Amino acid sequence: MNDPRACERDGSHKQSTEGGELGQHKPADQIRSGEPTTARVPLRHKVLYGMGYLSVALTTDVTLTWLLKRYYPDSSGVAATASVSAAAFIVAVVFGRVVDALADPLVGYWSDRLRSRLGRRKPFLMVGAPLMALMFVLIWTPPVAGLSLVNGVYIAAAFALFFFMFTVVVCPYLAMLPEITSSRAERVSLTAWQGAFNVFGAVGGTIASGYLIDHHGYRTMGLCLAPVILVASWAPLLVPQPEASPKPTGFSIREAVMSTLRNPLFVPYVVAQLLFWIAVRIIIGVMPKLLDVRFEMGEERIGYVMAAGLLAAALFLPFMPRIAGWTGKRRLLIGAMVYFGVLVLPMPFLGALPLPVSGAGQAYLLMVLAGPAIAVLFSLPNAIVGDIVDEDERRTGERREAIYFGVQGLLVKAGMGFGIGLAAALLSAFGAEADRQGGYLACALAVTAISISAAAVMTRYRAN
Repeated sequence: MNDPRACERDGSHKQSTEGGELGQHKPADQIRSGEPTTARVPLRHKVLYGMGYLSVALTTDVTLTWLLKRYYPDSSGVAATASVSAAAFIVAVVFGRVVDALADPLVGYWSDRLRSRLGRRKPFLMVGAPLMALMFVLIWTPPVAGLSLVNGVYIAAAFALFFFMFTVVVCPYLAMLPEITSSRAERVSLTAWQGAFNVFGAVGGTIASGYLIDHHGYRTMGLCLAPVILVASWAPLLVPQPEASPKPTGFSIREAVMSTLRNPLFVPYVVAQLLFWIAVRIIIGVMPKLLDVRFEMGEERIGYVMAAGLLAAALFLPFMPRIAGWTGKRRLLIGAMVYFGVLVLPMPFLGALPLPVSGAGQAYLLMVLAGPAIAVLFSLPNAIVGDIVDEDERRTGERREAIYFGVQGLLVKAGMGFGIGLAAALLSAFGAEADRQGGYLACALAVTAISISAAAVMTRYRAN
């Protein structure tokens, strides 16, 4: 992975382009020498960079939690308050997600090619963050009260623009990671901070948005969270990027994508990620239904159960850099995949397991035990992509961080959608109601098989 022949780009000393000011010149023997730097990233920079993931968590978790309820309430007693038909809502969401997925490699390509005095990443955050925050407000405010075709057209356009601006911010933000440090240990520390803010945003955002919606409505909720999203998205602008390349890539978009997919490290990694996220999304889709049918839990209690896994993950995140240093990122990710696949096997039997706790207690216990695997999933993948980018530079002489995160985003988002669809298909085929519950066992077996397959594919990743 680290090669002493790594290029120095026209023999020039590497410089930082942050904030319009050139950084200090590095000695020639420290410029892409093949050995990662050991300089520690200051804690304030880790916190500021990690804060960027707060906006990711707030936007994704709040929209996934409340969009359907906002536009197409599922209770027949309030059907008159629906803003669009079910078909229009599905079309709008699918259209938005397609735009989101296709935008990932495109935005990555644009970011890698950008020339500016602020570098290749920060201009996207500066311009994209306020537009993303604005679109976050607008997706909750349809123009017509009640059911209307106008609302259907409006939300299709609003969702597409929101998801596009989300990609404009998030893809370059993730691409900053390898530019902040070349130290592999420090990269894991940075991604651990991302994971911590991800948990905080997912749990806190869901609770805060629910309170605001209940007491003040969707419009006020959007207006209250939008400034938080903006500030969190702009926080990484204060982080220096001493490893950033001053030279944009010269590849065409086709060359960029094809070269990325030919990288011998990236292919097994991203396929393993794709499979693992399919497995994770199956569980995320199945657990609320199981808890409702098996234990008659309402939405609030289901939220607490799901949050237990995130909070348990948060307890492990501070230890991820040290554990990854002991085991290597590859082994740790493989272990997490196998662990998760085995752990879900008792899921269909919750409430009947021979444990001295109630059925609900067993559900909490299962989610808490999933915490270590969630912590690994939150903290390692982005750091691994940074390592892959280093190898790509050795092979091609180009620094193309954003295209790697863009292609990963495209494939992982496709996997998430497939995972939800597969969960729905298995529950429909084998049953998910009180008198017919074979779908839960089918989903658990599928998750085990897919997770272990992901681990097997990850063994083909020939780096540590």
